[in-house]
Amino acid sequence: MKKKPSLSAYVTIGLMLFALFFGAGNLIFPAYLGIYAGSNVWLAIVGFCLTAVTLPLMGVAAIAYTGTEDAESIARPVSKLYALCFSVALYLSIGPFFAIPRTGATSYSIGIEPIFGPSFMGKVIYALIFFGISYWLAIRPSKMADRIGKYLTPTLLFVLAVLVIASFLHPAGKMGLAHNATPATSDAFANLPFVAGLIQGYGTMDALASLAFSIVVINSAKVFGAKDNQEVAGITLKSGVIASVLLALVYIFVARIGATSQSLFDFTAGAFQLKGQVIDGGHVLSQASHFYLGAIGRAVLAVVIFLACITTATGLITACAEYFHKLLPAVSHAVWATVFTIIALVFYFGGLSEIIKWSLPVLFLLYPLTVAIIFLALMGKWFQHDPIVYRWTIGWTFIAGFYDAVNTLAGMTGLFKLPAGLLHFFGQVVPLGRYSLGWMSFALVGFVIGLVHHFLKKK
Repeated sequence: MKKKPSLSAYVTIGLMLFALFFGAGNLIFPAYLGIYAGSNVWLAIVGFCLTAVTLPLMGVAAIAYTGTEDAESIARPVSKLYALCFSVALYLSIGPFFAIPRTGATSYSIGIEPIFGPSFMGKVIYALIFFGISYWLAIRPSKMADRIGKYLTPTLLFVLAVLVIASFLHPAGKMGLAHNATPATSDAFANLPFVAGLIQGYGTMDALASLAFSIVVINSAKVFGAKDNQEVAGITLKSGVIASVLLALVYIFVARIGATSQSLFDFTAGAFQLKGQVIDGGHVLSQASHFYLGAIGRAVLAVVIFLACITTATGLITACAEYFHKLLPAVSHAVWATVFTIIALVFYFGGLSEIIKWSLPVLFLLYPLTVAIIFLALMGKWFQHDPIVYRWTIGWTFIAGFYDAVNTLAGMTGLFKLPAGLLHFFGQVVPLGRYSLGWMSFALVGFVIGLVHHFLKKK
């Protein structure tokens, strides 16, 4: 009789999955969402959880269910060239271009800047320390990061729990009015809170990351007795429920802290500010922790966030270096780690808000493609994973995703404008296009065409 995995196995893998997903973006985005959404926070956080909780879980399940190993292998039915390009873009996004520099910028924003003030020299010194430690851990075979992570997650959750309890016992204020952070759909917390929450959830990058590190979860499931893809997927899904519940609780309570913290900042020129500087999610958490727990509380939170970001940065540098070393074996792991650390260091100086802003066009393209490939992998048995279906679906999804990416870039830079006819078609004619979700309609059309093509060919 086959022995079923114990409850402790599900809990162990679930906590590990939570630790893998939990990084800098998982704190700053719900805090930012909360302070601007105000009384609309519940609608916004539901949308946020759909993209920041449900999609990552589906991504890991898709990898486990199909028996593939990573982003490149799950996208290979489209074509080898597409799989390579998609995987490279994904790793660069969750690596040196956005996620790695964001870990340094977040920990600086929460821990250093509120205490010592905005100083360029302080930022330089902190960068050398933060990225120096991350690089050293990434190139040396050491268990230090694992040991930090083993105790870090419970400590971070404990500090957040104390902060949440304090926010209920002595709130900084009531949930304030909802405000649009910018005219963009992604920041329309007053007009479109649910949609804005959906797009803010892109920023965690967890759906992208789920395709990159799901092999770790799959190997853990096999250690606990899973023999085939179906058993691996079963353990992954059940463990994923634990991780998803923890992530959702963190998002809900951190967003609530943000929604009740409007009184801690000045609202000037349509934006929340602190000492004349427009704030981000890091400032929200820092000020809230200082209000509820005093200087000691803010210092403890700063240390825990620093350690969390160090382990995340180390893991991302290592994962990206390993992938690119696999692509180009002639270049060593250490060289790739050096290159990616230097790139991340350069982007770090742009600041947290700029990193988040410039990641949006990329996420508007990559997220639809990622969701589409996850959906195709999970539904693949109904059409025998026929490449025809993959190609039609991804091709149509790419059209709408590329438009949203370019349109967002045009609005950010003001350097060019798209033709009025194109704006009208994608913004007014395409269903959900005005909400930057037109890719859903395009993906559905591509999927239907692909299925028709598949069954006609089969007939």
